[in-house]
Amino acid sequence: MAPSAKKAAVTQKRRAAGRKATTTRKPRSTKLIDDVTAILLISPNAKKLCEFYRAALGLPLEAEVHDGMPLHYGYSLGDVHFAIHSTDSGWPGVPTQNAQSPIITFSTSDLKAVAERLSARGVKVTGPTDHGFGDVVSFRDPDGNFISVIEYRPEYW
Repeated sequence: MAPSAKKAAVTQKRRAAGRKATTTRKPRSTKLIDDVTAILLISPNAKKLCEFYRAALGLPLEAEVHDGMPLHYGYSLGDVHFAIHSTDSGWPGVPTQNAQSPIITFSTSDLKAVAERLSARGVKVTGPTDHGFGDVVSFRDPDGNFISVIEYRPEYW
C-alpha cells in the first residue's frame, strides 16, 4: 500500500473511533490478519471494572449475554469491541508470566477533559506526555492494566 493510501486508511479508521461498529466494511486486502476486532479484559470483578470504565472514561459499557457466554460488559468503539469478562466465567484468559502487560490506548479529541475526569475520580494520571504525533495521559485501572489516552495532533487525525 502506498504511504498516502495507508495514511488515508488510518485516518478513516481513527475518524470512526467512538461510533458503533457497522456491518459495512471496506474490501479485505490479502494480508493474513485483517483487523483488531476485540479487546477483552478478564477481571476478578468484572462489574466493578465495568463501573470504573463507565465513570472514569464515560464508556457506555452494556451488560451482554450472547452465544452461550455468561454475563459480561461490552461496547463497540469503531470496529473494535471492548469487553470485560469475569475470571470465574470460564473465559480462557490467564495472567501473563515474565512479560510486560499490553497497553490499551483510547483516542480523544479533548485530552485535558479526560485527565481532569480521571483526576476528579482519584485516578493517578501520568502526563500529558508528548509522543510527537500527539499527547498522551496514562493510568492503571483497578485491575492494574496500563491504559493510555491519546489526543492526536490535527495533522495526524
